[in-house]
Amino acid sequence: MLRSLRNVCVMLVMVYGLTVMPLAAQDLRPIDVVPATAVLYLEISDPVAVMASVIDHAVMKQITGLDVFRRATETPEFYRAIAARKFFELQMGMEWRAAVEAIGQKGVYFAVDGKTRGNILLVRGRDEQIMQDVRLKLLELTRLGGDQIRKLETYRDIPVYRLEKFGFAVVRDWLVVSNNSEAGKLLLDRLLDLSAADGESLSGVKSFGEASAARSAEPGVWSWVHLENLRALGLAEGLFAERTENPLAELLFGGIQSVLRKAQWVSTELQMTAQGLNLKTSMPFAADWIPESRQWYFGQDAQGRVPAVPEVPETLMTLQAYRGVSEMWLRAGDLFDEQTNDRMAEAESNLGTIFGGRDFGEEVLGAFSPAMQLLVARQDFSEVRPAPAIRLPAFALILTMDDPETMRPELRRTFQSAIGFFNIVGAQQGQPQLEMDIQKSDVMDVITSHYVAQKKDQANPAAPVIYNFSPTAVFFGDQFVLSSSESLARTIAEARRLPLEDAHTAVAVEGTPLRAVLNDNREQLISQNMLQKGQTHDEAEAEFQVILQLMEYLQNAKLRLVPSESQLTLEAAVQLQATGSTEDGSAARGNSDGK
Repeated sequence: MLRSLRNVCVMLVMVYGLTVMPLAAQDLRPIDVVPATAVLYLEISDPVAVMASVIDHAVMKQITGLDVFRRATETPEFYRAIAARKFFELQMGMEWRAAVEAIGQKGVYFAVDGKTRGNILLVRGRDEQIMQDVRLKLLELTRLGGDQIRKLETYRDIPVYRLEKFGFAVVRDWLVVSNNSEAGKLLLDRLLDLSAADGESLSGVKSFGEASAARSAEPGVWSWVHLENLRALGLAEGLFAERTENPLAELLFGGIQSVLRKAQWVSTELQMTAQGLNLKTSMPFAADWIPESRQWYFGQDAQGRVPAVPEVPETLMTLQAYRGVSEMWLRAGDLFDEQTNDRMAEAESNLGTIFGGRDFGEEVLGAFSPAMQLLVARQDFSEVRPAPAIRLPAFALILTMDDPETMRPELRRTFQSAIGFFNIVGAQQGQPQLEMDIQKSDVMDVITSHYVAQKKDQANPAAPVIYNFSPTAVFFGDQFVLSSSESLARTIAEARRLPLEDAHTAVAVEGTPLRAVLNDNREQLISQNMLQKGQTHDEAEAEFQVILQLMEYLQNAKLRLVPSESQLTLEAAVQLQATGSTEDGSAARGNSDGK
């Protein structure tokens, strides 16, 4: 019996010894050093790969080869930057990129400690020697820059250098920088003691482990925010507010704000690839976190999804969203402050008059499905007379009617009344009048309106901006399209639908039609630059050409918000493309894979 008891005690001592045994220096991780009270943690675990992905990217190499980039380097500011870089290279005894890679070879880490309110920067270099060189060079650079060390201390035999706003020290291959002495001492203690993961470090925080487990293995920039700590400390209170004064902000982000009030953490990952830039933000999610006042945002059990988008030539932007706007309007008392509710009540009274006495929130907005979309496309003015000098893209709002038989005649009358109102206001301001036409078929009903050209505009090759618009309403099936252009409205009605996106919100911007719209307005934009900046025509044209050249590298940009059973994810991607050069020196599009 005594022998068994002794064996158990020995085993307990061995286990206890293993748990408190210090780590080897090379095994110490930044998350073992950063305190558990951190509210923000950001890391670049492989700075060499991240820097290479940016500097060596095909698009970046082409941009640095542009004439405009070479001209930008012929400024006093750039020469000073080059001189500083040369001085840095002389101090380090190696080329700047090799020096930066050596200094941050094992990672760059930043954190904000909620307890001390201290900012923390950790840089882990290639080896101890390079970091000791950095320590000495920092001292020399500081003194040469005119900022003297305010105080030199020793903490546990480690020299600590204090400047006006921060202090720094070097421990083995780690550079430690902090603007708070208490936070700095905590870091030094853990580095010197080689403390293993425990409840005092970030590595012991459960929610951090959950977020970290889901991150990608690819090199990039990764950050984590401890929302639970932020709420407990009363920080960033606006982020967790229940009410807002901005209806547009509520429409775009209201549901996300409710998730932020419950989620323990949010993480963000940024990566540069051969195709472009990818960003992914994630946080825990549960459908029952959404209060009744915001059920309109995600839909029942968070199943709301965007509608199918029509395939329209030269579409430069689409915005698809699931939003129960009617329910949001009716819940305004729970969502907005008193002043905003007063403004909405006044607007509802006016809108009710326009819609023939119908209740705007319940009967008008409630007549449409929550799935909606906004589409923007380039206009073709080749056969439009008079053609406007400033050529704007056309846009259209696409909605689905829950009860087409009831709402179609109501919306027709409302559209016709709106055109009459615009004519009255336009006549008072000396604007041309809108002429309406109604066309019906078995497939669709189309109500068009066009501005009747005034005599002074009929032969004008640069007519007023108002001729961009031909307000049109189209009804087909259960669809209602309200468009700034007849051509776009008809194209949408006849277009095939692209496959549905598995997203709650989706935004897409296409580079080619965006560049075309800019080029359509070339002379107007050049003239505007001449007036605003006092440039000559050649200077303004050169600046505009730079913008077009840079825009050549954008293929598209996309954003998606996707709720799942346990996680809410926001994905953003910017797809870039390398370009070739045409004979006249302008940029030509390359392959979609960026090669």
